[in-house]
Amino acid sequence: MAMKENQISFQTMQQQFCDWIRDPDLELPQALPAERMQIYRDLLFNNVSSFIELVYPVARAMLPELKWQQLLSEFFQKAQCRSPLYNDISLEFREYLTDQQHPILQEYPWLAELLQFEWLELYLDTVEIEKIVLQENCDWQLTTKVWVLVYQYPVYTWTTLMTPEHAEPIPGAIMVWRDEQDNVCIEKLSPLFAMVIEQLTQNVKLTDQDIHTFIQSVLTDLSKHDIYLQIQELKALLIRLRLIQLPHDFKEVLG
Repeated sequence: MAMKENQISFQTMQQQFCDWIRDPDLELPQALPAERMQIYRDLLFNNVSSFIELVYPVARAMLPELKWQQLLSEFFQKAQCRSPLYNDISLEFREYLTDQQHPILQEYPWLAELLQFEWLELYLDTVEIEKIVLQENCDWQLTTKVWVLVYQYPVYTWTTLMTPEHAEPIPGAIMVWRDEQDNVCIEKLSPLFAMVIEQLTQNVKLTDQDIHTFIQSVLTDLSKHDIYLQIQELKALLIRLRLIQLPHDFKEVLG
């Protein structure tokens, strides 16, 4: 019986310890030394904060410092993190804000996209990308995995010098991928190119005729000649970026 009581007492103490680490406004159990507890809490909070700030430098720079610190404190206090890993904590910070539909996302309508893009850069830098086996006679097969993304704000152009006052909605599309040297690459796309490349990510066997038919269905007023020019321009772009192989009959376009 005494052992069971001691076990319950230990479990209670452990819970009180964790609760106070999350929220130091709670009453600290007398058995826990306040000075050491504060040092331990500061260490944990600073570690978590540094993980997040390394991934979201632009978001941190654009938000008022007090609001940013409040977000970190709230996340540290309320979020139920499932992993201690650097990548996971930064993702869980973004998911905490979006899942909660946090008021900060309404106050700064560009913030959700900015957090998504900054985390994406980390993801692309670390994700394991399976090598693609290129097939014969598939001129439009992409040589690596690419992602096509659409944003309402041009967050992919912002730096830590950006200010909220200059954050205006300018819808745009980009393509992101990792090249042969493992560098993260970003290319701004026209809406048409974004739609076509999205099709390419889903079907490796598309032909010029397939793409012509697709463009014609999207832009019904475009002439056959203009569609042809768009196809050749897209092909030249993807070849230049080494995202498709050079067809034997395409050399004159590059010359």
